[in-house]
Amino acid sequence: MPWRTAILGAVLLCGAAVASGASPEDASKQAARLAADVCSACHRPANKASEPLVPVLDGQHEAYLVWQMRAYHLAFRDDPQAHDKMWTPASGLEDAVVNALAAYYAALPPQPGVPGDAALVARGKSLYENGLASSSVADCSACHGARAEGEGMFPRLAGQRADYLVREISLIQLHLRNVGIMHSTVEGLSDDDIRALAAYLQSL
Repeated sequence: MPWRTAILGAVLLCGAAVASGASPEDASKQAARLAADVCSACHRPANKASEPLVPVLDGQHEAYLVWQMRAYHLAFRDDPQAHDKMWTPASGLEDAVVNALAAYYAALPPQPGVPGDAALVARGKSLYENGLASSSVADCSACHGARAEGEGMFPRLAGQRADYLVREISLIQLHLRNVGIMHSTVEGLSDDDIRALAAYLQSL
């Protein structure tokens, strides 16, 4: 399996990073190598063949990426996918490499969206912009931006993989992923609502 190879490579590279006490320049070089040789085995643009249920990182916000990698490192993010695929490669990353890796991905241009079923996308757009008053679901744009571009700790959702979004929203609903305010925000969404939102966000 590619992700097992990725984890092994990450462990080897991260061990070298910890041992070296990387300077900012060295950390940037190590981060670029890590992204190219290890992370890219799973994390690819939404319009490219990839491992299922894996997020697109290109153009994601630096602060959010740092937060997530440190959550993996500390085993704070404990949803099943994080536990199975990310705890091991993140555990050996020193802060300088985490920061450099986040900066590397944040500097990449966001990938264009992938269109889907027009009716599903239109329903998702309405949910994103207006929420769902009948189920006490707030609009997503208040935190994630008018075009789901996000900001700072609020992640960019535009162009994200639909399968990944469906999975993560469902995990948050089940309290298998701890994201604070998001629990109350998504608890009123049906499975069909989630699929529509995901289709819309992937299309942006």
